[in-house]
Amino acid sequence: MKNEYMRPATELSLPVVAGTVSGDPVRVGVVNGVAATDRDAGGNPAGSATVVTDARSYEYEVAGAIAGPFTPVFLTARAGATAPVLSVTGTGAPWGYTVPKVGETGVRAATSGKAIVRPAQV
Repeated sequence: MKNEYMRPATELSLPVVAGTVSGDPVRVGVVNGVAATDRDAGGNPAGSATVVTDARSYEYEVAGAIAGPFTPVFLTARAGATAPVLSVTGTGAPWGYTVPKVGETGVRAATSGKAIVRPAQV
């Protein structure tokens, strides 16, 4: 195609915060994704990691009760050695939303635990 630069452009080398490791949820500008590599690894430029930005879903520890499918999940970004935190309480744009496992309702009354989360995109 005439103006196509790359396809499908869902795994990008993007700048991420120090300490980012493979599997971390990340936000770069308005794009939410999951680090596929550690920062500064995998042939990325200094300060960058490969970030997956497509519609895949991931299993993460999420704080708070989940009201049902598509409950918004918010990100508190990594701060040095402190791992990123996902929670159903937060402000601003959600990082993603919950997706129920096959055969489950997607509701969880517990205050924390594993949940399937899909990063939201603008």
